[in-house]
This record gives sequence, structure tokens and C-alpha cells, in this order.
Amino acid sequence: MEETWASGSLELLKHADSHIQLDTAFDSRIAFISIDNSVETSIRTFLSLPVKISGINFQRKEVEEVGNSFPKMVDLLFSKARSKLAGLDDGDIEHYHRIRNQLYHNGTGLGVDRRYLDAYRQIAAVLLNNLFGVKVVTKGSEATLENLILQFNEVETLVRKAFEDSGVDTGHTFKWEMAMREGILEMEDISQLTELRMIRNAQVHSTAENIDKKRIELGVEIAETLLKKLKG
Repeated sequence: MEETWASGSLELLKHADSHIQLDTAFDSRIAFISIDNSVETSIRTFLSLPVKISGINFQRKEVEEVGNSFPKMVDLLFSKARSKLAGLDDGDIEHYHRIRNQLYHNGTGLGVDRRYLDAYRQIAAVLLNNLFGVKVVTKGSEATLENLILQFNEVETLVRKAFEDSGVDTGHTFKWEMAMREGILEMEDISQLTELRMIRNAQVHSTAENIDKKRIELGVEIAETLLKKLKG
């Protein structure tokens, strides 16, 4: 999709990056709020696009009923455009949006843990890529939460594509059994996918002091193994 549609979100993300580099408590707050604004702008813009551009038929009444409610926008996006949101979870976005609200309303003197900041920045980047096809991030090889988020997104995207190419319904109750029958995945792959998803979700929703470096390292290792297989 043309970068024009994503221009507002991109500018907000670039603004966030400029503050991240300054590395002060004040700048971390501004960066986090700007990232959240980028996420909201991406969602709001996508909901407003014509179906011939977005590929998703959002009814005008649905969008109007959502209004300016961030949670309702997220709910509508995930209920109608799940196929474009591989590797993303509505709970992640709502989790970080709540942190943003705390910073916005009670943030004087508060900073943001850098791991939270980097993680939400990656979620915003993944959202831009998934919705508009705009790549604004390069995946590194370090075992960090932000790279785990990116690798999980790539794994989920490749799995969904493999399912679709083989005619497996991603929403089917027995999709994993169907995937094994089609030779897409083996039981070990499914176990690793489950473990990867559990690690990713637990770390994204953990408090800053409870982020587990070893679990993140394991998640990155699992993701790399799965990516190698999925890419053939």
C-alpha cells in the first residue's frame, strides 16, 4: 500500500526515535506517547480507507460507532482484519496504551523502561508493515524483546502464508491437524510455535523488573529454528 497513507504514523514514529536517542526520563515519556499516537493513527487511518485500498470492508456505521475510543478501534481492527495482523495481539496494544495513559496523566518525573519503549516501538513498526506494507525497522540478531517481537511476527506471517497456500483454513478448529496432514508442520513445530507464543506474550506483558532475559533468548532461538524451516 502506498506510503502516503502511512505518512502520519511514520512522522510520529520518527519523532519518537528522535527522543529515544536523547535517552532522558523526559524524552522516554515523550517517545512512548508518540509511539502510542503512531499506533492510534495507523489504526484510525486503516479503518477509514476504502475497501479497494485496504482490502477490508469496514462499514461506515461501524467506524462511526467506534468514534474516538481507542479500545473500540483496536477491537474493530482485530475483529475484521485479523488476516493482516499476524504476529500482533490486541492485548499487547491495549497493555502499552494503558502505560501511555499513566505517563500522560501521571507522568511528571516518571521515565519508561527502555525495554518497554523498544518493544512498543517494534509493535508500532510491525503494525505499519502489516497494514500499509511500509518497512521502518531492520531486524537485529540480538536476543532482545524487540527482536523477539519481530521474529514472532515473521514466523506467524510465514505460517499463515503456508496455510493459505495449502488451502488450510487458519480459523479452523483442527487447523494444526490439517497442517500436519498437508505436510506443512510436524508435531515438534507446533509445540515450538506454542512455546514461542507463550514466551512472547509473557514477556510483552511482564513488568520491567520481571522481564526474563533467558526466556527471551530461548524465544529467539526457537523463532530462528522455525524461520529456517519455514523458509526452506
